[in-house]
Amino acid sequence: MNWRLKLLGFSLVFLLAFGCTENSDTSMYPTSDQRRQVNALLISGTTNPGQTALEHARESIAETFGDAKNVLLINFASLPEKRDAYLVRMKGLFAEIGPGYEMQSLHDFEVSQCVEAVENADAFYVSGGNTFLLLRELYDRDVVELIRKRVLDGTPYIGSSAGSNIGGQVIGTTNDFPLVDVPTRRSLGILPAVYNPHHPDPALDEVQFEARQWKIGEYTSYHKDQAVIGVTNPGMLRIRGDEISLVGIGATAFVHSQGSKQVIISTQVGEVSKALESD
Repeated sequence: MNWRLKLLGFSLVFLLAFGCTENSDTSMYPTSDQRRQVNALLISGTTNPGQTALEHARESIAETFGDAKNVLLINFASLPEKRDAYLVRMKGLFAEIGPGYEMQSLHDFEVSQCVEAVENADAFYVSGGNTFLLLRELYDRDVVELIRKRVLDGTPYIGSSAGSNIGGQVIGTTNDFPLVDVPTRRSLGILPAVYNPHHPDPALDEVQFEARQWKIGEYTSYHKDQAVIGVTNPGMLRIRGDEISLVGIGATAFVHSQGSKQVIISTQVGEVSKALESD
């Protein structure tokens, strides 16, 4: 076979295998009907200045999880050598949130046991760190589709930082370096947009705010079919089906969609979903 044809064939296989053409196709994401049972909380920053970890999110975490007590921690965004200590830390934090929580970490299961662990969990908590590492390890264990299915079926999902970023359609606006390669940037899609955590607050850092706004503007100019929601560190997105609200004292959300920008400071129910619908 001509070497050019061989090269072309290899390139096509590579594109199909690694999803290089799929990220602009919104038809692959869960539909509004499929998201009707979603019960999720996407936390921007795990810790706020002057507060302990998750102190600002305790009430929202308890409300989102409800009666679910068997929580599966997914801390693959942490470096492997830090995961045991992270589990101990999270167990301590959840003991402060309320009684009765039982937490296991997916990193403690053999790869062959991960599907069963995801199937048996009453709720998911996906912690922060490196988004690329998190998504890569989930794909390596073949549980991305299963987590998506369980969340679409109503299993509570809470993400923080990287864990919130993978709640969006793709990890296109993560703030992290690509520590590892991923087969595709496609993530869970339980949020009908792309999530940008740790968005700078203009009142605190005008320079970083303008830089982030410019980056997101570039992203949405290229990916015209994707909306991006940037959330400052005190903020969280509370998702109940198609009803998306901003929660958190002092929180701000910046919605970029189809060339327009909206700033949301209201924590009234459904304010973020209204902004998405208006574009």
